[in-house]
Amino acid sequence: MTPINRLPESWINKIFDRFHGRFGNAFAAKWQTGRIGAGGIDEGILNAKKVWSEDLSGYTPEEITRGLQTRYDFPPSIDEFMKACRPSLDYERAFIEATEQMALRKTGKDRWSNPAIFWAAVKLGGDLTNFPYLAIKGRWKSALDKATEEIRNGDLSPEIPPRIKALPAPGKTTVSVDEAKKRFAEIHEILSRKVVNKAEGGGA
Repeated sequence: MTPINRLPESWINKIFDRFHGRFGNAFAAKWQTGRIGAGGIDEGILNAKKVWSEDLSGYTPEEITRGLQTRYDFPPSIDEFMKACRPSLDYERAFIEATEQMALRKTGKDRWSNPAIFWAAVKLGGDLTNFPYLAIKGRWKSALDKATEEIRNGDLSPEIPPRIKALPAPGKTTVSVDEAKKRFAEIHEILSRKVVNKAEGGGA
C-alpha cells in the first residue's frame, strides 16, 4: 500500500497556531468535537490537522507563507487556505509584468511577484516583446502553467537568478582570465540548475 504524503507535523502546528492567534477560539471551534484524544487534544482538532497535512502535501514554504499572509474575514477552511496559497493567475497581467520586468532586468532593477512569471518569460525569450499578448496568448499560458508546475516539482528554482553581466565584445574591453572563467561558471550554474535541483531532490 502506497503511503500517504503529508506536510510535516511541525508545519501544521505552526499553521494552526497562527490562525488560533489571529482568530482565537473561533478557529479551534470549527473542528472541536468535545471528545479528547491522544495527548489531551480534541479528536476533531487531531482529525483536522491530519486532513490539512494530507491536502497541503507538496505545497512549498513560499506558498504556505502566501496563504498565511492572506487576510481572511473568517477562520478559513482547508479549501479556502489552499486557494490562498495558490491563487489563480491573471495571465494577461502576468504577461504585462513579464515585459516590464524583463526590460528592467537589463539594469538589474527587475522585481518579480512570482518566479513562474520570470521562468515563463525566459522560455518565450524575444517573442515576449516582439509580439502582442493576443498573438502569443496560448504560448504564454502554456509556458506559465509549465513553469508553475516545474517550480512545485523542484525542477525549477523558486528564486530569481541574478542577472549575468554580458561579456564585452572582442577588442572592446579587456577582461582577466579569472573574471571570464567566473562569468562562464555563473552562466553554466544557471543553465544546469534544473539538473542540480533534481539531483538534490529539490522542492518542498
